[in-house]
Amino acid sequence: MSDNKSSVVILGKGTSLKEAVITNFLEKDLDSLTNRKINAITVYETKELEFICTPDFETSHSEIKALFSDKQFYDMHLVVVERGLSPEDTWALIEELSKTTGVETENLFVVLPRQHQQVPESHYPFKFYTFDQLQSKLSELEKKSTASSSLPTVEGSKGRHPDTKVNLVLLGMTGTGKSACGNTIIGKKVFESKISSIPVTKECQKEEAQINFLNVRVIDTPDMFDDEMEKSAKGKHVKKCNELCESDPCVFVLVMHVSRFTDGERDILKKLEKMFGENVSKQTVILFTRGNDLWQAEISFRDFLHDCQDKLKEIVAKCDNRCVLFENSKSDPDQVDKLMNQVDLVLKNKKLSQSQ
Repeated sequence: MSDNKSSVVILGKGTSLKEAVITNFLEKDLDSLTNRKINAITVYETKELEFICTPDFETSHSEIKALFSDKQFYDMHLVVVERGLSPEDTWALIEELSKTTGVETENLFVVLPRQHQQVPESHYPFKFYTFDQLQSKLSELEKKSTASSSLPTVEGSKGRHPDTKVNLVLLGMTGTGKSACGNTIIGKKVFESKISSIPVTKECQKEEAQINFLNVRVIDTPDMFDDEMEKSAKGKHVKKCNELCESDPCVFVLVMHVSRFTDGERDILKKLEKMFGENVSKQTVILFTRGNDLWQAEISFRDFLHDCQDKLKEIVAKCDNRCVLFENSKSDPDQVDKLMNQVDLVLKNKKLSQSQ
């Protein structure tokens, strides 16, 4: 798909409802738009946006799956449903779409019929946009595309990265699995990782790899949230991280145990701000480890985030809900791709804020 334009994928049953989303937003006839066909998929383009109109989901599973098979990252995933479809049936469709496309259910947004001028009072199990909300979100995408159209991009197997190199600084308390995550990201064992009640990582360590055509430097760190660590030692580690990140963009990856939220982590963002500045949350992705704990309990990641402690919800919200789930005992490139998508969002937002 286009390098500089924001991309909106429209999924669901039928064609007319999908086309209506485009015409209602643009207030233009589709015949007036540049368009191209990719088998049964039609891509409509404006100067800033491209709308990828997929065929009927019920009859075109294979084509829709192929659209996502190259791990392409899209900026928005919309789902249109027939009027009168129950919330239960809509949720079933969302789950089926998630399985087919690989897109997390929380990133699939149902477009509510236009008569819903206000947010419905009833609780839906899925994410949704009213027409006004969708108009606002699409307008934001237009502005982002305009601001970023002159930025250099590198096309990866999953996403567009506005930089050719990035530093990922792994942060977290002892026992959360920082080093194991570093090994998963790099794709081989380069950081010492073992089960231990005492810190294994004593110094900052860096390793590099190319991921989705992006040069990634992973920086593993000691537990800098340890209150028993001497102030001078903590200052040394912070200085080392800043030195390593001086010449290239930096994204902080806050590693947390999905089955354990400790008292020491309740104010972890405040501690991060003291180390790396008050805007650190804008550069942070939360990485939860031990995904198997959720899968064995038959709890989805979405439900975990919905039902977790309020203080943890605050941390996630302050990082703009950028979070991923890892299971380091599995060799699954998809989880690294999901992390890199979140990294991509941080880099894009940083570039946009600098250009404004």
